[in-house]
Amino acid sequence: MAYGLNDVVNQRRMIDESPAGAEFKAALRGKLDALLALAEATDCRRVRLLAYFDEASEPCGNCDNCLNPPAVWDATDAARKLLSTIYRVQQASHIGFGAVHLMDVLRQLVATGAVGLEKVHLDNGHSFETLALTDASRAVLRGEVPVRLREAVAAAPGERKRRRSPAGTLPPAAAALDQAAQVRFINLKAWRAEVAREYGLPAYVIFHNATLVAIAERCPATLADLEGIGGMGAKMLEAYGGDVLRVCGSAS
Repeated sequence: MAYGLNDVVNQRRMIDESPAGAEFKAALRGKLDALLALAEATDCRRVRLLAYFDEASEPCGNCDNCLNPPAVWDATDAARKLLSTIYRVQQASHIGFGAVHLMDVLRQLVATGAVGLEKVHLDNGHSFETLALTDASRAVLRGEVPVRLREAVAAAPGERKRRRSPAGTLPPAAAALDQAAQVRFINLKAWRAEVAREYGLPAYVIFHNATLVAIAERCPATLADLEGIGGMGAKMLEAYGGDVLRVCGSAS
């Protein structure tokens, strides 16, 4: 199950921005949390699946975790320090703590429920996800519950080299654009980086590269031109639509 914290953030954002009712959104969030817990499980997946439906069972002996138990490390102390950091930063600043440097640990803590994600609304109408303590956090902080996380499996040096893109190159989708659209993409990417730095967020939380490519290709002149682009929901259009048009206009 290959995914990252950015996928979790984007799925939650899609749920929050959907026109569905509050009850339906809560149900979707519950399903997403259950899926994360299954993906990050180090014990029997069958037990996890049946527990979701309130059915008790014994380890199956046939799932990947039963056949090949993942290597784990005792992350209790690290988790307690991380949770304490989130708490202290929130107490001092009354806002959340950026997760960009701790994605791997945070992804698993979010999946286990020891860390929650909350939406913070700014006075200027913008909003973003922050980390927050949950009921499960307190048990970890008090040392009542141990935390064991999967060990990171490092890629071979040759594989890491193949994955790394040369500096200055464009993503494949952007490279396929004409020259004018590529200029718009580069300008949009620079603008996105400024917004991300301003709010202390990873750039992908603002817009994914695929969204920037679609915007650059369409060369929008009005807000209506931005409608229907993947990743450009009503709230994002309201928050960033004017800036996106300005950036695209300056590149034309």
